Amino acid sequence: MGQNVIDHIFVSCPLYSTIRVITSVVRSDHKAVVAYAVETKFAAKTTTTKTFRPISPSQHAQFLYYISIFVFPEIDVTTPLNIQTEFDVFYDTAVRLLNHFYPEHTIAVTSRDPHYITLHIKAKLCKKNRLMRAGPNREGQCSCFENRQRHCQP
Repeated sequence: MGQNVIDHIFVSCPLYSTIRVITSVVRSDHKAVVAYAVETKFAAKTTTTKTFRPISPSQHAQFLYYISIFVFPEIDVTTPLNIQTEFDVFYDTAVRLLNHFYPEHTIAVTSRDPHYITLHIKAKLCKKNRLMRAGPNREGQCSCFENRQRHCQP
């Protein structure tokens, strides 16, 4: 390596409080000199887990088919106590259907993700990365796309 040395930084007024010398990643005589006016504080990356419901046209089709053959029980609203009980039964049925046909998925969102990356986009990117890492199998399809049929029983 050569004998090139920097011994002065010329500025109009001394305002640099932090000066760092960074060596090159590749074999080289050069180094970078980075001078900061104020001391920088690096923000730690924070990760939060959020839940969402991915929706697809096939889920809608399965849900509509199931609802067309599903029979709700007879509703008895003669007394106020029955009204609350019947509503609780309906609500539990609706939540079970929602969780069965549109299940919640969790995704990790970090503070370094751009603001325009939504939960749905991040889930699709994670799926793409998982499929790219899996690689093709003998039929030319990814191994993640095996026969996963969802049964219509909530």
